[in-house]
Amino acid sequence: MKKRSGYVWLLFALLALLVIDGYYQVEASAVPIWQTQWFLWRIIAVVVILTGVFVYYYFEASKKKKSELEKFKLKMIEEQESQWKVIAGELHDSIGQNLSAINIFLQQEIKSSETPPARITQASSLVMETVDEVRRISQRLYPKQIERLGLTVSLEAMIERIASASGIKFINNIENIDGALSRENEVQYFRIIQEILNNTLKHSGAKTVTLTVKRSVMFIITELSDDGKGFEISDPARLGFGLINIEERLNVIKAVYEFSSEKGVGTRFKITVPIK
Repeated sequence: MKKRSGYVWLLFALLALLVIDGYYQVEASAVPIWQTQWFLWRIIAVVVILTGVFVYYYFEASKKKKSELEKFKLKMIEEQESQWKVIAGELHDSIGQNLSAINIFLQQEIKSSETPPARITQASSLVMETVDEVRRISQRLYPKQIERLGLTVSLEAMIERIASASGIKFINNIENIDGALSRENEVQYFRIIQEILNNTLKHSGAKTVTLTVKRSVMFIITELSDDGKGFEISDPARLGFGLINIEERLNVIKAVYEFSSEKGVGTRFKITVPIK
């Protein structure tokens, strides 16, 4: 910013010199100043300087607007994560605990009776299923296991859950990336992989998904590909909100990505994330 501001001051200095030069030319000229060749060249110089100033401020305004938009998007993502964390905590700590307490009462009733009613046994089983579902929803909303188990194990656990629920075969090669990112960026990275896998489940029809995560000195390089039906990249309707959300999160962690898809072949992501 200081360097560019210096350019503007230089333009203003040149403009001031032209004004001073013009004053002395008017004083020394024997004919009207506008009839001299000097006047034509100075007018051209003034137009060029003013155009330069205008272009500078136009690009600075565009840059400022873009920066404000990026900050707004970042704030929205941070607020979203904060809200999800609160909701996940309420589900786990409040609803989950209440359901567990209900199940304890039901178990006590079952144990105190030699032949407990089938409805009570069924109710207990249904409560436990609901507790498990609440925990799964809570984990999807905010992956607390990252804090407890680390990012690497959390990724492996997520893939294991998806594989068991969907029947998709996963081929994994995940190196240890714990501590490579800040805690906030670990959550964002986890969300990115989660969103890509969700899109794969919804749209690809894939039977096999390959995930490779490698850690170098400066980057985490992630490659994720499937053997699904793919689609034409030129079709903007297929890119949808999911990819937009992924792009916003990639911007948050200063990552870049390559994305390709071909009908009948599948889809491929390659993500490069700078290490903290």
